[in-house]
Amino acid sequence: KPINAGKAPPPPADASIPNTKLRDVVGTVDDGLDCTHSNIAQTFKGAGYETGMVGKWHLTKNNLVTGSDRDVYGGVKAEIERCGFMDVEAMYPDNLDESGNQAWSTGLSHNMEYVAYKAVEFITDNAAKDWFLYVNPTVPHGPGVEDAMDVDCRITTDGDFTTHMEDGWSVEGMTAEFGNNCTAYREDVKERASQSDSNDDLGAIWVDDAIGAIYQALNNTNQLGNTLILFQLDHGKAEKDKIWEGGVRIPQFIHYPDGIADTPRDWSGLVSTIDIGPTMLDFAGISPSYDMDGKSWKNAIDPINGSEDDWKNNRCLFFESSDDRAVRCGCDKYMLLGSDASPEVTEAVASDWWMGTEALFDLCDAENDYVVADSSTESPEATNLLEDEPQKAGDLKSLLQCHLDRTDATIAPLYEECTGSVATPSPTATPKPTLPVANNDGVPELIEYFPWQYDILPLAPNTILSATVLDDNIQRVRFNLQYPDGTRLGFAAGTQDSGSGDLTTYTRTVDTSSQSGKYGFKLEIQDNSDDIETVCFPVDCSSWIEFVVADTAAQVVTAARAEISDIILRNNPDVNLAAKFVRHGFHDCVGGCDGCVDMSNPDNAGLDVPIEALEPAVDMFTHFGVTRADIWVLAALEGSSITQEDGDPDNRDFEMDWIGRPNCEDLNELADCVDETCNYIRGPNRNLPSPNLDTHDLLEFFSNEFGFSDRDTVAIMGAHSLGGLQRENSGYNGVNGWAGNTRLLANGYYDSIVGATASLADCDTSADSADDCVNDLKNANRWEQVFVENSEPEFSTPDRWEWERGTNPDHFVMVNSDIALVRNLNGLMADDGEVSTCQWKCNRNNCALPACPHAPETIGVTAEYASDNGLFLEDFELAFKTMLAHGQYDTSSGCASPPCTVGAEARRNLRGPSN
Repeated sequence: KPINAGKAPPPPADASIPNTKLRDVVGTVDDGLDCTHSNIAQTFKGAGYETGMVGKWHLTKNNLVTGSDRDVYGGVKAEIERCGFMDVEAMYPDNLDESGNQAWSTGLSHNMEYVAYKAVEFITDNAAKDWFLYVNPTVPHGPGVEDAMDVDCRITTDGDFTTHMEDGWSVEGMTAEFGNNCTAYREDVKERASQSDSNDDLGAIWVDDAIGAIYQALNNTNQLGNTLILFQLDHGKAEKDKIWEGGVRIPQFIHYPDGIADTPRDWSGLVSTIDIGPTMLDFAGISPSYDMDGKSWKNAIDPINGSEDDWKNNRCLFFESSDDRAVRCGCDKYMLLGSDASPEVTEAVASDWWMGTEALFDLCDAENDYVVADSSTESPEATNLLEDEPQKAGDLKSLLQCHLDRTDATIAPLYEECTGSVATPSPTATPKPTLPVANNDGVPELIEYFPWQYDILPLAPNTILSATVLDDNIQRVRFNLQYPDGTRLGFAAGTQDSGSGDLTTYTRTVDTSSQSGKYGFKLEIQDNSDDIETVCFPVDCSSWIEFVVADTAAQVVTAARAEISDIILRNNPDVNLAAKFVRHGFHDCVGGCDGCVDMSNPDNAGLDVPIEALEPAVDMFTHFGVTRADIWVLAALEGSSITQEDGDPDNRDFEMDWIGRPNCEDLNELADCVDETCNYIRGPNRNLPSPNLDTHDLLEFFSNEFGFSDRDTVAIMGAHSLGGLQRENSGYNGVNGWAGNTRLLANGYYDSIVGATASLADCDTSADSADDCVNDLKNANRWEQVFVENSEPEFSTPDRWEWERGTNPDHFVMVNSDIALVRNLNGLMADDGEVSTCQWKCNRNNCALPACPHAPETIGVTAEYASDNGLFLEDFELAFKTMLAHGQYDTSSGCASPPCTVGAEARRNLRGPSN
C-alpha cells in the first residue's frame, strides 16, 4: 500500500504549514485566514489519506481576537479543518500566555501526556488506513515547564477530566509504566533532568518521551517500518528571529526503514522546510496539481545514486526575518540587512566583527566542510569578505534580488529557478512535477477547483472562486454562484489568473459577506477547438459544488438546520423523514447523545434511513465545534418543529441550545461497541426500553435515564403522535401510527387513549365525578389487544401483542407502554406482552373481563394534554430538549444565548484512558 506519511514535531512554528509556497498571490490568503487550498494536508486528504493535527497550532493570524474561550477555540479549530486536517486533537491555538490576554489559555498548561495520548490514538485508530499526522509540542517553549508539571494532566485543552477520571492518560513509554499516574511519571522526568528547573532540560525530556511513545505506538501497530517520520526544530537554538547560521540552521531527522534504510547515516545536502511537502508527496507517490518552491530530496538521498555533493555545493537557499535578507549557495552566504538597527548589525558591532548592512561569508573550512561554531571555534560569520570578493557578493546580491522579485506578493508567483554565475542548482537534484499535456482535440479537463465540496469559508467581501483547467486552447471558464437564500449570480466569465504549460487557472471574485450558510457554485468550461467542446461541472451542471460560509457556531447551526429542513422537504414523500429524525434522536440519546447507534441491535432497525439522509449535513456542517452528535440532535429538533400545525399560535421553536457533544468514538466506550470499534453505526450497546413496560417500569426507565419527572415522561410519550410502526422493523402492524396523522406533532395521541375528559362537562354522564370519568375512560376510543404473528419469511421480528382500534388495514395501534399511561398493567402482562385478565374499558355492552386498573400517576396528566395542545407542546419541548442534552457532559450552567458549548468534558475527541 502507499506509505503512511507521518510527520512528528515540529515544522516552523512562525510560518505556514509546509505548503511549499514562499508567497501566494495577493488576495488568495486574506487577513485572518491561515492557508491556501493547495497545501500538503489538503493534497493528502484529496488522495484518500486521513489527516490529523495534534498539539500547538500557532499559525492563526487572528488568534488574539477578543472573546470567550469557546469563540476563539472553535474558530481556530474551524480554520485548521479548513486547511485540510480532518481530525484536530489536543489543540493549543497559540503559545501559552501568562499575561491573561488570551482567554482560551486561562487555566491551561503544558500537557505532553495528553498531546502524546491523542497522537497515539490517531495512529492506532487509523492503523489500517493511509494517514498524515502533524504533531507540534508546546515544550520546551515557555511559560514555565516546571510549573506545568505540577498541574493535573487531566486538565486539558479539551476539558477538565478530574471528576471523570481516576487516573491520568495511559501512554506507553510515559505514564503507563507508572500506573497511568502523571505525577509519578513527571517526578521521574525531573529526576532524569537532575532536578533542573530549566525549560530546556525538562522540556527536552518531556518531548523525547512523547516521541518515544509515538514510535512505540507505530511499532505496536506494525506501522513503524512503513511510516515516514520527520522531526525538526522550528528555528535555530542560538539565534531565534535572526538570520545568523545559529538562527536558520536546524537539525532535521528522518526515519523510514522501509523506504530509506534502517542504518543510521548523515546527509549534508542543503534542504529547507519548504522541501517537506514535495518530499513527502514524492514518497507517497502523489503528484500535486499545483506548483511548489520546494524540492523533493527523495532521490537525492539515495546512498548509491544520490546527489549529496550537488545539493551541498550548488543548492541556494534564501532566508528572511523582518527586513533582513540572506542567500546561501554552498559555502557562500550573502547577507543584506534592513538598517543599522538590525539585530545582526548590533551583535556584529558589539562583538567587534564588522560594521555595515552588507556581509559576505565563507562558511566552510579548507576541506570544504561546514564550520560549526562553538566555545572553541569562532563563527565564520565573524569575518566579512565583502571587500575581498566584491564580484561574488554582487552575484549573490543579484540572486537574492531575483528571489525577492519572484516572490513579490503584488504579482503572480513565479516558480522558475533563480540562477547565476555563483551557483546553478543541478536539474537532477531539483525534480519539478511533470505537468500534464493537453490533447489538442481533447475535451477540457478540470484539474482542481476551489472551494472544494463542503469547505468552510469566512464571511468576506472578496471570496475567490477558482478553477484550474487542462486544455491548450481555452475560450472561457464561467462561474455560477448560488447564495443561501436561493438567489443566483448567474454564469459569468472568470479571469485568467495564472498558467503553466497547458494548465490554466481562472478565478472569479464574489461577495460572501452578507449571508452565512450553504453556498453552491458551478463551472462551465469551453475551448476553441473546431467542435467547441464544453464541459459543465458538476456533471451537466445538474447539481452544485456546495460549501459553507460562516464565522460562528451559531451561523453553522442555523445553516445546518436549514439544510436539514430542505432534506425533509426534498425527500421521497412516501418516507416520513421528520418522524424518523425524532425517533433517531431518542435512540441515539439513550445512554447519552453521542452520534452513534448500534445497528446490530434489532431495536434500531430502520434507523439506517435517517442516518443516511443526514450524511451530507454531517459532512458539510461539522465546523466550529459542531459534531455529528449535534447534527443528529438538530435533526430531531427540526423534525419536531416542522411537524407542528402551520399557523398554530401554540407552536414551539425547538431551539438548539447546546453544541459540542462528543461522538461515541471520542469517548471511553470502545469495549461497549461492536468489535470494540466505535463509529456512527457501531455505537455502544444501549438498553432501549421494552414496548411492554407497565406504568411503574415506564416511569422508572425515564427517571433513571434522563432524570424525568412523571409529567416529563407523559410528555415525551407524545412523540408517538409522529410516524408509524413497521412489521419489518418492530414487529408491530401499525403503518397508520398511533393517532391517525403520522406527520403532525399534536395532542391527538392523548385524546386517542383518554378522550377529551379534562372536566366534568366533557363526560357522558352527570352521575360521574370528573376523576371517575377520566379513570373509566368514558370518552376514550375502544382499544382491543390483537396478536401479530411474524413468522412470514419477510419478517425477522418477534411476534407481538398490540392494541388496535379501527378495521384493518386502516386501524391504529398502541403498544403496552402507551397503554401504561392510563392503565396499570403491573402483574397483568405475560412475558410476550399479552394481557388476558382485564380489558381496556368496561361498559354495559362489553364487559367480558373487568377493566384494567387505572394508572393514577399518569392518567391525570394524560387527560390534561388531551384537552390542551399548547400545554402539551410546551411540556414536550422541555422534556425533549432535556433528553437531547443527555450525555457525558455538563449543561448545569444553563445557556443564556444559544447555542452554548457543553461542559468541558464534552468537547470533541475526549476518549479517556484505556483500562
